[in-house]
Amino acid sequence: MAELATTNTEWPSIGVAPSTKQLLDDFFVILDEDTPDAGEKLATRIFTPDGTFITSSEKFTGFDEIKVSREHAYDVVKERVHTLIKVYTSTDDGSDLLAIGDASIVLHKNDIKIAGNLIARIVLKDVGTDNVRIKYFQVWGDSGPMIKALQAAA
Repeated sequence: MAELATTNTEWPSIGVAPSTKQLLDDFFVILDEDTPDAGEKLATRIFTPDGTFITSSEKFTGFDEIKVSREHAYDVVKERVHTLIKVYTSTDDGSDLLAIGDASIVLHKNDIKIAGNLIARIVLKDVGTDNVRIKYFQVWGDSGPMIKALQAAA
């Protein structure tokens, strides 16, 4: 079995609830698997009904938009892997997180592997419960390696 996104993550000393760590692992498993129901899983299991999901290229708000957010996620990408290296919290309850991590993808067209860093803000609702959900997720990453690889593939 592949390692989960948070297997080797360094967490803040304040402590992050186990249910939050599980939610983040579930979130990245869904992002990293090319399945036709990925968007529905995100909308029903990961995000609040009014949640916001901002990727490096698009913004999705609410159940209906998040449900279709993964429809074209694997049009160009063959494989995707996320890992979180370190997580910080700006709140005592761990409801507003900043995560630093790595992402790698393999392109369909030429099997080129592209790796880079990411930073993400993750705002959670119902922290510390089994119903914890992401209310807001925004990721930032360096798009330079992707642009270069796509140009080489053209």
